[in-house]
Amino acid sequence: MPDTFKSLRISNGYTQADLASKLGVTIPTVSVWERGLSSPSPRYIPQLAELFNVPKKEIFLLTNTKKLNKTR
Repeated sequence: MPDTFKSLRISNGYTQADLASKLGVTIPTVSVWERGLSSPSPRYIPQLAELFNVPKKEIFLLTNTKKLNKTR
């Protein structure tokens, strides 16, 4: 599995605008998620998992790994 949020988006054929539209968020929101400055709230995990065709656990681990790496 790709190890970054951005690579998941790209490998599934979405632009930032596509993903933002599907989730009801702004393009800058998707951008900050990709740069690890913020993580999607838990309410977006099921939608992201479905859009990226990965288990919810993978999305959860990906977003929480970024948080852990930032604290080190």
